[in-house]
Order: sequence, then C-alpha cells, then structure tokens
Amino acid sequence: MTDLHTHILPGLDDGARDLYDTLAMADLAVRSGTTDLIATPHCNLPYLYENYYNGAYQDAFEAAARAIEEEGIPLRLWPGMEVYCTADLPRLIEEGLVVPLNGSRYLLMEFDFGEDPAFAARMLGEVQALGLTPVVAHPERYEFVQQSPAVAARWQAAGCLLQVNKGSLLGRFGPQAQNTAWQLVRRRMAAAVASDAHRPDRRTPWLAEAYEAVAERLGQADARFLFEIGPGAICRGQALPPRQPYKEDRQWESYD
Repeated sequence: MTDLHTHILPGLDDGARDLYDTLAMADLAVRSGTTDLIATPHCNLPYLYENYYNGAYQDAFEAAARAIEEEGIPLRLWPGMEVYCTADLPRLIEEGLVVPLNGSRYLLMEFDFGEDPAFAARMLGEVQALGLTPVVAHPERYEFVQQSPAVAARWQAAGCLLQVNKGSLLGRFGPQAQNTAWQLVRRRMAAAVASDAHRPDRRTPWLAEAYEAVAERLGQADARFLFEIGPGAICRGQALPPRQPYKEDRQWESYD
C-alpha cells in the first residue's frame, strides 16, 4: 500500500514529536502492509505551522529517511506537504514554498472545516491554473461537504482528486464524517484512502483495518484501488487509471 498523507516528520507539527515517534510510526506502517509513505507536515496553517520549504523541512525529512534506513525498516519515504488553503496560496506555489506530493503535479490541500464552498472552489481552480492537480485532504470532514456531498462531486468533475481518511471510515471523527466518507468511496469518487497519521499511539499509520473494512463492504477491487493503485499512481506522478463509474442514480443516502 501507499500512504500519501502522514505527519511522520519529527518536530514540525502536531505529528511525530521526535525520531522515536517517527521510527515507531514507520514500523507500524510496514507491519500493516505499507511500502511507500509520503511525509506531509502541515504547511501554511495560520498562527500554527508555516513549514514552508526550507532548510528545516529538508533537515527533518533527511533525518527521518536516514533513521528509517539505518533501522532496516523496509519503507520508502517521500516528500510532500499538507497545504492549508489561503488566498495567497498561488503566490506561495509560484515562489516554490510548498512541496507537491513527491515532487509531482499533485498537491495535497486542506481547507478550514467551516470554509465557504465558493472560496474553496475558486482556490482549487487557481491551483489548477498553475498546472497542479489538487488532492483534497479528507473532504468528508468539511462541514459544507457533509451538508452537501455534491460539492465534492463537482470538484471531482472539475479534475480534482479526493483523499478520504481511514479514521473517517472507521467512525473516529463522528457519524457525519463516517457517512460522508463511505458515500465518497462507495460512489467511486475518492482516489485514495490515507491514514493522516499523527502518532504511533493515536491516529496511527495502521491502514490494514481500513483496507479490510473497504474490501468487506465494497470488494477487493475497490480496496486495491483506494489503498494501492490510486495512491501509488499519485506518488509516482502518474495519471490515475480509469475506473468503472458508479451507475446508481439516486439521492445521497445514509450508509449502514
């Protein structure tokens, strides 16, 4: 599996506190079946974590990658960021201050949970105009997507990708996030499920439980796409392979 959303770099945000956390998270990821993992610390989060691309980011990434290799943990670590969307994001991109996923054309973006959907749509379009493809982090956790999941459908139709959190599928962010997450994966709107891992003891990088839940409810083909094929293509900077579209034409309903 490929995990494209993790907070595994030590000391940069509310994720791994130190290299001990980093190594414990890497070990958990591998034992759950992950082979490739993208480090995505918070970036451009107002008043909390700027984490623009600079020497501190590079030092943290190189220290983590070196420690994982020295410990013999068979995990490939790749660079990235979870970029909080503000009005000046296009400028930050043009100035090279944010890092797409593994240096690809895919940019992991997050919004305020109570964001104005019109602002979100405008900013996604501006990022696309710069030649990048937005990967929207955990859309199922945004209030305006929970209230109207068709918003996420419009993003997808416009060429954006959607990344669902494993914790949402497992009910760890409440019933509304869980219901919306299952809607997105069942309707084949999500391109990937990721851990959004923060620590080795909570919000962990253990993806196996979520993989099994998706395989049980939707089948192995959908599970492989969401945990292996989709995120693997994103990590390699490749186009996602086509999927058979969801054909049922009915209103959004509760998932049971």
